[in-house]
Amino acid sequence: MAFSFDTLSRVGQTAGKSGNTDVFFTMYIYATADAKNAVDAVNYFNSAAGFLNVGDVILAKASDGIGFMQVVSNDGTTVDTGDMDQLITATDSR
Repeated sequence: MAFSFDTLSRVGQTAGKSGNTDVFFTMYIYATADAKNAVDAVNYFNSAAGFLNVGDVILAKASDGIGFMQVVSNDGTTVDTGDMDQLITATDSR
């Protein structure tokens, strides 16, 4: 499958300065039937290159896990995210 705008939602954003440094990012949630390795691969989010910025965070639910990833590069055409960290598990041991 491929990236779909239908299941991407902006949760919130922050803007401002810390000293003289701009500190801002937008957080998104995204759901897909694609696997984590597809979702966090370079080029997956290319059609969203016009609004995803370096440093933005995406909480994604993939077919094989849920986790966070950060946009690490965007040249206006090609978007790359870091690896999806699986922080949420479905283990129920109690």
